[in-house]
Amino acid sequence: MRARIARRTAAVLAGSLAVFGTAPAAAPGAAEPQFRDRVFKGPIARTSQLRSGPETGYRAQDGQVVLVRVSGSVPNGPAVAQQLVDFLGTRLHGLELGRLRMFVGTPNEIQSACGGDMRVLACYAAGERRMYVPDRDPQAGNRAGFTRDYAITHEYGHHIAGYRSNSPWPALDWGPKYWSSYEHVCAGVEDRKLFPGNQGEHYLDDPGEGFADAYAHFHYPEVPWQYNDALRPDAGAFAALRRDVLDPWRGSRRKLLSGSLRAGRTARATTFRATLDGRVDLRLSGPRDANYDIAVYDGRRRLVDRTRARGSRDRLRTTVCRDPDSPSIRVLIRVIRRSGAGPFTLRALYPG
Repeated sequence: MRARIARRTAAVLAGSLAVFGTAPAAAPGAAEPQFRDRVFKGPIARTSQLRSGPETGYRAQDGQVVLVRVSGSVPNGPAVAQQLVDFLGTRLHGLELGRLRMFVGTPNEIQSACGGDMRVLACYAAGERRMYVPDRDPQAGNRAGFTRDYAITHEYGHHIAGYRSNSPWPALDWGPKYWSSYEHVCAGVEDRKLFPGNQGEHYLDDPGEGFADAYAHFHYPEVPWQYNDALRPDAGAFAALRRDVLDPWRGSRRKLLSGSLRAGRTARATTFRATLDGRVDLRLSGPRDANYDIAVYDGRRRLVDRTRARGSRDRLRTTVCRDPDSPSIRVLIRVIRRSGAGPFTLRALYPG
């Protein structure tokens, strides 16, 4: 296993840690996408002409209601809307289905609303929580499996990510916590092989798109994989994705170290094993007249970062990225006495 440590500038009572490793080889921007969509962080600006029709609630089989607006250019609009909501109900989903909005239009209308100067099949507007999807299969690309239903499933993957957490990173760009950690997105970003949120030159290297397409491949495994090969899903990736959908990450774990330092005892230590990538937040509370520090070490007991502020109310923030060759990383934390004596409490939050 090869690991390297990237240090970041530390502010008073704070610091940063990252343990990174190499990601699988990839070929950024190697080919023009056969399937392309877009993700908008806010509302879509070019849609005033598409919103004239009423927005109606359609009930899925599990009782959740999806708000759908159908273009007047779509024949049998209400029937098409119900059909698509029924279809979404067959996709792996959670309670986010009932928070979805959808616009259904002709392929030309979707292109006009979503595409701009690039050819797209669909899009997702996070600021609206709305999918913009076509009412029919695209004229080209069906032989590769990039059908209307595939495009809708891909867009729903973005909707799922929009309702999941991958703190401190946005799940819409990085993918949700379990999938992103399994695919070592953090290490891939550090190695400049993955580009979260990049909808341009590195569209195929955007892990947000990788998650949405892994979700589509969960339902359509026979369709060719076109995104960065580092994100090509396997059984483990599908298991992590399924967990993100049905039992999502709910926040950091907590660990508490309490003790006392005095002459003859200069340090106390605790460890945890990080199986997920994310932020570690350490807060020290010790005697006002003492000077204690926090020090963080990697799995080989090499010092990564430490505080050197006066007093014993230090705080250290770190970001842990596991080595792709290892499912976890052991983190060692020490409270070190520089002067004074007395009891302390160290509270640690870590991703899991």
